[in-house]
Amino acid sequence: MTTTIELQMKREESLLNLICFIAAAGFIAFVVYNFFAAGSFISTDGLFFTVVPLVLALSFLAVPAMDIISRRRGTRVIEAGNVQPRVAAGRGAPPLQAGAAQFASAPALKDAKGRAMPPDVNRMVAEMNKQKAEGSKP
Repeated sequence: MTTTIELQMKREESLLNLICFIAAAGFIAFVVYNFFAAGSFISTDGLFFTVVPLVLALSFLAVPAMDIISRRRGTRVIEAGNVQPRVAAGRGAPPLQAGAAQFASAPALKDAKGRAMPPDVNRMVAEMNKQKAEGSKP
């Protein structure tokens, strides 16, 4: 069941994607117009009016592209059985011991949007659950 906050965020994301697509289409239309309207296309001004709008269009297309890539990665994780790769201990953290290997690849947790949580969060939750289980045993 989706909440009103999730629906509002989904609407905001779709509106942002729409605005980005419109801005990118405008820049690409400007490049096409410049190609046909410019007297000398291969000149300093012609190259400037081609490269700069194309770079701006690509930057506007990066926002929806990242959304699409994150959705595809999420579906791949779900199809693969939610298996997370092993996580090495970071700087300042104690190294993973032989007994710690059991929670290095904890089952994937989901955030409010249904995306997989980062592996380090999964590892920390698994460590906390292990400590709770050890503390409850007599």
